[in-house]
Amino acid sequence: MKITRVETDLLRVPLPRPVPLPGSQDPRPTSHVDVVVVRLVTDTPHVGIGFADSFGGGAAVRAVIDSQLSAVVVGENPLRTEWLFARMRDALEGTGFGGPAVRACAAVDLAAWDAKGKAAGVPVYQLLGGYRTQMKAVTVGVATPAIGLKQAVKESKAALDRGSAGIQIDVGTQDPDLDYERLRQLRDEIPDGAWFEVNAGGRYDFATAVWLGTVGAEELGVDGFGDPLKADDVNLRRLTDRLNVGVSVGGFFDRVEDFTRVIDAGGIESVRIDPMRLGGLTPARKVALAAELKQVAVYPVRIAEVGTHLSAGCVYGRMCEHVDWFTGLFTGGPQFSNGQLVVSDQPGLGIGVKDEASQWRI
Repeated sequence: MKITRVETDLLRVPLPRPVPLPGSQDPRPTSHVDVVVVRLVTDTPHVGIGFADSFGGGAAVRAVIDSQLSAVVVGENPLRTEWLFARMRDALEGTGFGGPAVRACAAVDLAAWDAKGKAAGVPVYQLLGGYRTQMKAVTVGVATPAIGLKQAVKESKAALDRGSAGIQIDVGTQDPDLDYERLRQLRDEIPDGAWFEVNAGGRYDFATAVWLGTVGAEELGVDGFGDPLKADDVNLRRLTDRLNVGVSVGGFFDRVEDFTRVIDAGGIESVRIDPMRLGGLTPARKVALAAELKQVAVYPVRIAEVGTHLSAGCVYGRMCEHVDWFTGLFTGGPQFSNGQLVVSDQPGLGIGVKDEASQWRI
């Protein structure tokens, strides 16, 4: 089995609601997300489909694939995912493995895993270990500072009605008191029993994270605290020792080394793995295995079309985030069932691109 050519499409997909840009405390919202879709055409009937999302950098991601990575993978066997990933990373050494380059690598890597699953006739999660078929579903992106409180309440309840087990609330604005007040009002509206988690996106300093984590647990019954500090903040273990709520980190980590450092330091409850920021499933599964060796849970972020496969392949992959950004773009994918996300049982990633997605081509 060999890759004969690489096809790319660049789509600008409208978002169902404004999304605050990562790391922004304004918050600066955006209404569209760029998606680069990759098709690895092979000398068999199997075509691997992968993708990468980006806020405004889609053209750069596509350019890296077309100008650099296509030449690296054409003629190679997509089943050799480790080999392909190493070759792509080596090819990008001159420009650096980050930014658009790492997302370009992720799109091709996902397409290779998709082709690998299709060739074997099994979904990707089985290739990754196949431990479970469903995991707790946590909806994100419906309660951010970029939308009003009434809309956040309405959309959070709608997500719970669709089958999500809980909601993640974005915090981390310039005024922690306003964050707290917004959390309090949302807590009053979200039904009892629903998972109620906050995520600061790495925007807090140590003292603020201690304060919000403490009052969140004691006064609001917060179930989890995601990414309270920046990836390189040395105070993380001090923070987890002070709090009586589970802390999950990694949603904005873009190096495997960042994960191994915090896993070895201890104190965290789970690692929030974003395959897009790491370069694909190949490095993401290594982080997941490293976490499991230390009995740390695996918690993939945002893109459930990929994250459910990663969670389902792991012993400790009990949760997965879900965003509804791509409901108009992809067919297939995971489905809700009684608070759980059920991973696709179709070969490969189990997704296809809808014909009507061509309207967003740029």
